[in-house]
Amino acid sequence: MVIAGVDIGGTNLKFGLFDEELNCIYTQLVHTIRADTVACAKQIRQLLDDAPCKADILGAGVPGAVFRPSGRVNSGNLRWAGVNFGRTLEDAVGIKVWIDNDAQAALEAETLPGGSCWGLKDVVYLTLGTGIGGALLIDGKPWRGHDNGAAELGHFITHAGGLKCSCGMSGCFEMYASAGTLVRYSGGTRARTVLDRAKQGDKAMIEALDRYAGEVALGVCSLYMIFRPEAIVLGGGVSAGGEILIERILRHIEPCYNFDRSTIEKVLRLAKGRNDAGMVGAAALAKRNLLNA
Repeated sequence: MVIAGVDIGGTNLKFGLFDEELNCIYTQLVHTIRADTVACAKQIRQLLDDAPCKADILGAGVPGAVFRPSGRVNSGNLRWAGVNFGRTLEDAVGIKVWIDNDAQAALEAETLPGGSCWGLKDVVYLTLGTGIGGALLIDGKPWRGHDNGAAELGHFITHAGGLKCSCGMSGCFEMYASAGTLVRYSGGTRARTVLDRAKQGDKAMIEALDRYAGEVALGVCSLYMIFRPEAIVLGGGVSAGGEILIERILRHIEPCYNFDRSTIEKVLRLAKGRNDAGMVGAAALAKRNLLNA
């Protein structure tokens, strides 16, 4: 049994093949074709065709809400509204497909043995990338709401009347704490380059990262007060900042919020799978939901 996992990001698409124990046997990273759902499905079909072995089932995470039972997908970052991407993808690849939210997929990966959430019951998961995704583990179970569309944590309001978001609202957390904000604060430098240069001691990049971290801290503290989780886990591309990102977030907490830094220091952590968690989790969800279907 070979399982394909796909993490469709607003910028990059991560593709992997896994055995039945979810050991990775092959990966590819390409730029996401966002023109329409058919083009994206064809891109994934090509990745399957070019892979060294045939996949039996496929799981895909998308950056947006995947409603059930309709299968309808809304993704502001991909500019998809009310599309049935699961059906389109299954028609293109010719094998069974499981579609889910990308952050839900990443959380699934992090609850596996060795993951950052292994053994925990209450977790807030955030993916910091082109957009911001969210997922919740409550009392040991994923909490998805009545229609599977819950935990769009990039779209709670942190700046009333602020920047217009792709979701149609203004002032969303995503508009102030996604990778695009880090690019904006650095004067146009790619987010990954900002992180790399900050680690090397570049003063301007450290200042940009520090300003960005203040916005992440605002969201982290709000989410902590709402959910009081055992862990708030950061994944997605910006999590490549590692400990320098965590340290900068923590610096903004102590002087600004009504609890000391040590409270969040015990809770805030990086995803073990970092930016690969969505791909692994998509494969894990496909295994769980499709093998016995």
